[in-house]
Amino acid sequence: MPHSRLTHSHAAPWGSLGRSLVLSVAFVISVVPSAYAQTRLRFGPRAEPDAPASEPRPDVRDTLSMSSTEAEQQGDATRPWYERLRFSGDFRSRYEGFYQESTQTRNRVRLRFRMRVDTEVNRDTQFHLQLASGDPGTPVSTNQTFTEFFLPKPFSLDRAYISYNPKAASAMTLGLGRFAMPQSVTQMVFDEDLNLEGGWEQVSWAPRKGMQVTLIGLQTAVNERSSATDSYMMGGYGEVRFPFGSHSLQVSAADYGWGQPDQIAVGSVKGPLESILTNDLLRNAAGEVVGYRSGFNVVDVIAEATIRTRRAPLRLLANFAHNTRAATDRDSGFWIEAEYGRARASKTWSTGYTYGWVEQDVTPSAFVFSDMPGTNLRLHMLEGSYVPLAGLSLDVTLHISKTLQPATPSAVTHWLSRLHVAAVVRF
Repeated sequence: MPHSRLTHSHAAPWGSLGRSLVLSVAFVISVVPSAYAQTRLRFGPRAEPDAPASEPRPDVRDTLSMSSTEAEQQGDATRPWYERLRFSGDFRSRYEGFYQESTQTRNRVRLRFRMRVDTEVNRDTQFHLQLASGDPGTPVSTNQTFTEFFLPKPFSLDRAYISYNPKAASAMTLGLGRFAMPQSVTQMVFDEDLNLEGGWEQVSWAPRKGMQVTLIGLQTAVNERSSATDSYMMGGYGEVRFPFGSHSLQVSAADYGWGQPDQIAVGSVKGPLESILTNDLLRNAAGEVVGYRSGFNVVDVIAEATIRTRRAPLRLLANFAHNTRAATDRDSGFWIEAEYGRARASKTWSTGYTYGWVEQDVTPSAFVFSDMPGTNLRLHMLEGSYVPLAGLSLDVTLHISKTLQPATPSAVTHWLSRLHVAAVVRF
């Protein structure tokens, strides 16, 4: 297939998807007036599982002389800016071992440090900032390896965004900047450390008691170029959550359309990206990578159930993803998670298992789970976590993976085992 033809086909990955997103955004806007009175929308992107967002505390000194109505109306907007700042963060130190037949065993130690600042700019607007360790060339990891002769480790701008949640229409949130993903995802499609750049629109309402509906539109800039077409990713997402007695079920569907994705492949080879590249690639006569053989329009469907048992919650998740623009039949992926327990408070624990079948061109490999070697693999992952003291957890994870489709029919592949042992503090 000529490269010019491929590039042209990659330039417009949407078709009906683009029209669907426009209609979904229009629908989001149209339902806000009727929805805002029925719900209180979560503010900004979802908090990470290992880093719950801190709740703002009212300042008694500011509200003591006001009536309850006045205090509610003025709230944090009357407080000095420095009293509205909320700091949080986490630090992790982790041992990693790599074990594979016919390959030398590798041992390394890594750290991750993240510092967050949240503040209410006014009654309707919030600002979030996060600085993090990690290699600036890797968008899916904030880990930093202990190496390079004691040289200082880089500390970068990981997130910076504003979110607008008007009290007059509290079902709606608009966001702009570099932000965590506001939608539910698994690491088969996007690593949990990946932050997007652009904007999102979100509306959430409760059609009936206990039921929650959320719609999200995403517009992101992947790579801006001054003299050529930009690379981008746009998405539409819908989610329904409803209870079954003390249990709950959440079902979501998303569509992620990538424009000009060839720039991701070239950037992974020539820089500035330092990402795993396992998709089927297109090369020129000199053997240089010029793009992907496939385009990418990823349909992602997730069902997640939480079952309240007598001792601890049981969480079950199933995820199916399919790339409708793949050039081959290696275009889909399955991801299953099971977790028992909840390691949050002191003396609590959790254990979990994940299975992944991730075909070669289901999604761009540059942005998948950083602890698995790209796409085109089968994965088993066992996890355990224990919290001996408040704010401190001890985590053990074992990843076992193997290539699905070898580079050549005669190639022999072996299972790769990766052991992680970590200590994490949160503050």
